[in-house]
Amino acid sequence: MVSKAQILLQRSFPTTRKAAASKKDSADYSAEGIPPANVFHLELFNHFISDLCLSFGFHRIAQMNSALEMTGSILSAQYLVNEIMAFSALHLSIIRPEKKDFYHDQAAQLQTYALTAFNSTGVELTTDSCLPMFLFSSILAMHMLCDKLVFRPDTFDQFLDDFIQSLRLHRGIRVVTSRSWQILLESPLGPVLEGESKALDAGAQGNECSDLLALVDSMTADPSTKDIYRQTIEHLQRAINAGRVPSSTLDAIGPIVSWPVIIPPQYVDLLAERRPETLAILAYFAALLHIHHKMWTFADSGRYIVLSVNEHLGPSWERWLRWPNETIQNVQDSC
Repeated sequence: MVSKAQILLQRSFPTTRKAAASKKDSADYSAEGIPPANVFHLELFNHFISDLCLSFGFHRIAQMNSALEMTGSILSAQYLVNEIMAFSALHLSIIRPEKKDFYHDQAAQLQTYALTAFNSTGVELTTDSCLPMFLFSSILAMHMLCDKLVFRPDTFDQFLDDFIQSLRLHRGIRVVTSRSWQILLESPLGPVLEGESKALDAGAQGNECSDLLALVDSMTADPSTKDIYRQTIEHLQRAINAGRVPSSTLDAIGPIVSWPVIIPPQYVDLLAERRPETLAILAYFAALLHIHHKMWTFADSGRYIVLSVNEHLGPSWERWLRWPNETIQNVQDSC
């Protein structure tokens, strides 16, 4: 079932988005349906600053600014404030299981407010607005991925439908990011983004995905489809390689969350058809999730996906699923 937030998200990141005719105040407090802040909202905002900011590497952005400048930049964008509170509520729904439903409902509601505010603002990307827009896109991507991975429906088929929908919504984030990349590089964010990009390529080259590449080479599919698979696998291997970079150099979650954003959209369409090779690729991504299963954003989702793909494809695919299966056996799951 498509939620109101998902409909708003599709409107927020269309394939083409017109820039605002004039620069508007991103904190438009007259937007319909946006409630005033209360003590609960302050609790959520404080939880993000004190607990989540450091764990997701946002402290590196904060290092470029004073605390007041950073807070001021966040508060200037109502859509970002609401998404920060939504993400905090999502975290609390996991670490406070006795109030899981309450916090999860709040997370969904606040995300809807965030998307409504973003749509009504008509933000024009400038050097002033790029920081709140970058933070909004980054947090929204993590929120979407975590929500689909941790709060799963009853069946694997339903999970795939939800996950595919999430991947398609990630496309819009990629469009916005790619179009604004040059402005971001010329902004105060530039050194951070360039440093992250270099660190991403600093990991030792691995061969975890060699079986997948061999599978693609052995297929009788048309060249364009095989090229889509190779691109998807190469992006995945890069994310796995980045896991070998010391955590002080690169936050592990960045490369993982970036994979759904940068993969070719055609792969998502093929996954929607339940093509076996696309599920095998998904199992390798799931193995990467399992390596980082202690992160609350992923939890036991990696193991769940690998086991489900095995069951869906059957014993004849064991050869091609060797690394994911070894990973969930060798990396002890303490979730």
